[in-house]
Amino acid sequence: MLPFKALLAASAIAVSLSAPVYGHGHGDCHDTKLHNYMEDMKTDLKSLSFEIRSGNTENALTRIDSIRQNLTLSRSETPYLLKEKTLSAEELSQRMADYQKVIDDTSSVFNKLKVAVSENDQDSVKSLVKEVGKLRKIGHRTFQFEC
Repeated sequence: MLPFKALLAASAIAVSLSAPVYGHGHGDCHDTKLHNYMEDMKTDLKSLSFEIRSGNTENALTRIDSIRQNLTLSRSETPYLLKEKTLSAEELSQRMADYQKVIDDTSSVFNKLKVAVSENDQDSVKSLVKEVGKLRKIGHRTFQFEC
C-alpha cells in the first residue's frame, strides 16, 4: 500500500485533473468528441485516485489504460479553441502540433505511471502524478476555451 504522502499527492492531482483538459464551458464545446473524451478522463482520474488510495492495483491499472485510450482518441481531435480562432493553415498546423505534443507527453507519463503502480514504486507514483499535474496546467493555459 502506498504511504500517506504519495496517496495524498495522487489524490490532489486527480482532483486537479477533474476539469476537462482541453475544452471547457457550455454550448458547442460540450457537443464535441473531445469534450466527451475529457469527461471520461475526469471520471477515470477520480476513480484512479480512489484506487491508488485503496491499494487496488488492478483497478488502478484499468483506469490508467482507459485514460491512455482517451488520450489517444483525443490526439486526433481539434480543440474547440482552435476551431474558434481564425488561424492561417500554417498557424493551425503549428498549434495542432503543440496540442498533440501535450497529449503525447501526457500519454508517456501515464505509461510510466502504469509501470510505477504495477511495481508499487511509491516515489515514482508521486513524481509522475506531479508531472501529470504540470502537463494539465500547460494544456489548460494553451488550449482551454470558455464558451
